Amino acid sequence: MIEHLLKVRRAFVRARCLILKRFGLVVLLGLSVAACTLAPSANVRALPMDASEMLYAHNKVRAKVGLPPLQWSSELAHYAQNWAYILATRNRCRMSHRSAKGQNAKGYGENIYWASPTRWRDGRVEIQTISASKVAYDWASEREVYHYPSNRCQPGEQCGHYTQMVWRDTQKVGCGAALCPDKGQMWVCNYDPPGNWRGEWPY
Repeated sequence: MIEHLLKVRRAFVRARCLILKRFGLVVLLGLSVAACTLAPSANVRALPMDASEMLYAHNKVRAKVGLPPLQWSSELAHYAQNWAYILATRNRCRMSHRSAKGQNAKGYGENIYWASPTRWRDGRVEIQTISASKVAYDWASEREVYHYPSNRCQPGEQCGHYTQMVWRDTQKVGCGAALCPDKGQMWVCNYDPPGNWRGEWPY
C-alpha cells in the first residue's frame, strides 16, 4: 500500500513539473520548478555501509606500516554519504571531489570509488556485489605503484587513495555509498585530519 502511494506521488510530481514547464510558469512558480529539477530519481538510494568491515580494512592496511588504527566517525560518515548521494543524483554518477567543486569547507580528506553496473548480453543490467573491504583494498592496492623513497607514484599511476589511508596524522574515517540511476555505485570515505599534503611523506 505504501509503495503504491509513493508511486502515485511520484507520478503526480512528474505531471505537475511537465505542466509547469509547458505553460511557462517558471517565473511565477520558480520554487515548484526548482523542486522538480532537484527531485531525486526513484532509482537513487543509499547503499548499506558495513562500518566495521570498512574500518577493519583501513586499519589492517595501516598496521602493515606500523600506524595506529583509525576510529569510525558518524559525522564523517554522514558527510561522506551526503557527497555520494550528490554524485549519484546531480553529477551523473561521475567521480568528483568536493574540493574540485569548491564544496569541502571542512577540509576533510576524501577517497572516492565508482563501480559500474553488471551488463549482460541479453540486456539485463544488475547491481554489482561490492563490499566495503573490496573498496578499501582496491584503494590500498595502489601501494604497489607508490615509491616511498621519492614519495611519488610511478609515472602515469595514481596512489593518493593509498597515501590518504596511511596518512600518519589521520585519526578518523567515515564512509557512505549511493546507488546511481544506472545501477552503478558511488562510494566515498572522508578523513580527519586530512592527508596528502604536498612535500610531506605519509608516514
